[in-house]
Amino acid sequence: MLFPLGALLGAAVVVLPAVASSEASPTISAVNYPGGGYYQESHAWSPAAATIAAGGTVALKNEGNVPHGVRWVNGPATPACTGGVPVGTTPGASGTKWSGSCTFATPGTYTFYCTVHGAEMTGTITVNANGTTTSTTQGGPAGTTTTGTAAAPGAPEASGAGAPSGSPLAGSASSAIRLARVQHGGAVRGSVALSQAGGGGRLEVDLLAGRASLAAAPHAPLASAGRLARSSLPAGLVSFKVTLNARASHALRAHRRLALSVRIVIQPVHGQPVTVTRAVLLRP
Repeated sequence: MLFPLGALLGAAVVVLPAVASSEASPTISAVNYPGGGYYQESHAWSPAAATIAAGGTVALKNEGNVPHGVRWVNGPATPACTGGVPVGTTPGASGTKWSGSCTFATPGTYTFYCTVHGAEMTGTITVNANGTTTSTTQGGPAGTTTTGTAAAPGAPEASGAGAPSGSPLAGSASSAIRLARVQHGGAVRGSVALSQAGGGGRLEVDLLAGRASLAAAPHAPLASAGRLARSSLPAGLVSFKVTLNARASHALRAHRRLALSVRIVIQPVHGQPVTVTRAVLLRP
């Protein structure tokens, strides 16, 4: 009787690491919301971002009946994805009711779109080489990614306008950054509430669209649709307006809509920058 019991215990020891590894892998799902967006629906990756160590794996899935796929538009290397993930550059690389995973060996930031809905569904995966913790926030249907260096657990928070670890945002990203999900006209408008630590810093807002939308050069997966940079920012509420460039304006008139990835970077005088990426659908 002792031998079978020992065999069972040995089998349990073999299984446990696999279970722990599975639980440590984040999962990003394709989700659909009623109202707005394409055909009166909005689509997003939930959560819109994940942070893992080099060599880590992220599970991706689409449990719904709306086709979605994965298109890598930026990153230091191409992730190794299982056959269950429809990866490609065209809407044909998509499907319903699928699941799989991607493994990231090279540190860096990876950005991906849905092959069907473009920049409306923007996701970001940060791969850390040294185990540094970063903060990631999902902002609901709009899809929000916020990245900045976080203090170690239990470490005291610095305070004061010149504190290196002070956040330049007055509150969380969801409350400090206002950016309407659907906008009209030839510009994207929004605002950022800056803390005292953010005063005197720099704001950069980049509008990015898929190269197919702007008929850009094939070698550029993302093309610029507009850009704004401001320095010496005052603490408090800072409004911004980013006008479309000529190519993006032409695409908006031709297609009557333009899906944009809006990347907002707040660089304080001291400390780490904060980067927020949100999806905006622009209509005439």
